[in-house]
Amino acid sequence: MRWLTGRTAEIEFGPPHPIGAGTFVVLDRAGSGVIVCAEDDVAAGPAVPGLAVAAYEAYSLTPFRAYANASRRAAEALRDAAPVALEPDATALSVLGPAAAKPIVWIDVAEDLRALRMVKDAAELAAIGRACTVVSAGQRAFRAQARPGMREIELFSAIHAAMEADAGTRVPVLPDLMSGERMLEVGRPPTNRVLGAGELALCDLVARGPLGYWADSCTTICLGTPSPEMRRLHDASRRALDRGIELARPGTVAGALDAELRGIMADAGYSCPHHTGHGVGVGYHEEPRIVPGSAVRLESGMVIALEPAGFGHGIGARVEHVLVVTSDGGRVLTEYETRLEQ
Repeated sequence: MRWLTGRTAEIEFGPPHPIGAGTFVVLDRAGSGVIVCAEDDVAAGPAVPGLAVAAYEAYSLTPFRAYANASRRAAEALRDAAPVALEPDATALSVLGPAAAKPIVWIDVAEDLRALRMVKDAAELAAIGRACTVVSAGQRAFRAQARPGMREIELFSAIHAAMEADAGTRVPVLPDLMSGERMLEVGRPPTNRVLGAGELALCDLVARGPLGYWADSCTTICLGTPSPEMRRLHDASRRALDRGIELARPGTVAGALDAELRGIMADAGYSCPHHTGHGVGVGYHEEPRIVPGSAVRLESGMVIALEPAGFGHGIGARVEHVLVVTSDGGRVLTEYETRLEQ
């Protein structure tokens, strides 16, 4: 919906929401259509010419019937529909399912849309760049605020505040924030654990910026003097990241890029238990995915987050930057330090 219309949906409440049934758009082949949304969201307006807004009652003083009301609006929008192209994993089927007044042939176009969204235009690059400033502010706050004796959740609160201050609005964020022995868990949200002196701490921030596009980021720091093993692991992660930025050129095969980064980590005695990179855009995890066996070739204008990592021997580390694929290699959009020393 954001990619097609420019309209960004509220996501902080999370589904299912008892008051609102969400927002969706119905387009015809000519590009006109209707945005169905709750009455409280009408002020956001259509983002492109040719789109009307059909509101449904969500909040009321009577029992909430948001899903039934939205379904009626959907039925009106789909009254004359022939086959309907659908992105199933981004559609409120609980609304559309009962909405059809007659049998409708649904066509799954999720793969087609994922392919179309891989290369970004200038406006999208600007929106992703804005999201990158938000996560960069969070990473700088992580480095500046982390200290022994502080709880992980307390640290994250300071990080999130810095991100929202930069954005000037609420910021949806998926955080990994771990320290000490929790570093081996690879990816987990902050807890009440107290940071200890001399430990490693990792902060991975995935956030949607104020223009509706996402960015990703990660740094690992030591809360004291790093051990030789910590430094060796972190240095390998940094070398892999630098090599990935260098290879982020048109024509590079995603699977080959993944193999290159995993090879650097393996030479240091570590394995990377997850993807080494992924696209970002209207979603926080898009194509191209930098994973083993991917045959996707990078193209100019693709935006990827590279995040080589290693976990084992009692420690873990990951570093990450978001970059644009160019003929000269990756142009990094995120701005923060990745050095190990705090």
